[in-house]
Amino acid sequence: MNRVRLPILILSAWLLAGMGLYELTAKSPAWAGEAWPGWWASEKAEHVTRWKPRTGVLPVDKALHEGEEAAHFYATLAGSRPWFRRPQ
Repeated sequence: MNRVRLPILILSAWLLAGMGLYELTAKSPAWAGEAWPGWWASEKAEHVTRWKPRTGVLPVDKALHEGEEAAHFYATLAGSRPWFRRPQ
């Protein structure tokens, strides 16, 4: 059981850290007084990601939405095209 629990715990910590860094960057103008590097990517992620409640459970839907925004943010920073966007 511990062989499964430890990788899940590590993966969860990485995901939470990634989402947290995205949120800090997105909110940096209001919290830090100036925009952090990469703020433009968080703005783009905010505009690209639409609210789509998938489960009907608000905390789960909010976590999924923020995760999708974070994925857009990191894909924009990396300069790659996210797999979940449609070709234009």
